[in-house]
Amino acid sequence: MRVKSILDKILEEASILHCHIGPFLALGVKAGLRAIEVLGYDPFRMRARVVVPAITTPYTCFVDGIQFITGCTLGKCNIELLEGSELKAVFTLDSKKLELKVKEPVLKRLEEDSTDIEDKAREIMKTSLLELFEEQLFE
Repeated sequence: MRVKSILDKILEEASILHCHIGPFLALGVKAGLRAIEVLGYDPFRMRARVVVPAITTPYTCFVDGIQFITGCTLGKCNIELLEGSELKAVFTLDSKKLELKVKEPVLKRLEEDSTDIEDKAREIMKTSLLELFEEQLFE
């Protein structure tokens, strides 16, 4: 397959960790990229708290995308997974905190249709952050 953009390449690389390309992995990649853009890259000091509707796939695939991009990992104990009523990630670095909540229509659309998951993932990589997430920054 020919890589069409840097985002496609990043998704391909994330799939090495995750073992396939899917939309929830892509959401995690996008969330992680935004966290680095806003807070900076520090895989030792950054922390991530991830809330998923259920601790099961496909929701937990979101976590792999975040781990791959941010370097927040279970092994370093700087990522936490919680079950809740939404799909969101809260990133902290020093005194800054960024919350990215997957918008309800996006989540519903992905939950309703599980066909062509690779195409959906690539579509997510092209979609603007404003369409995917509700964002709040606390300083």
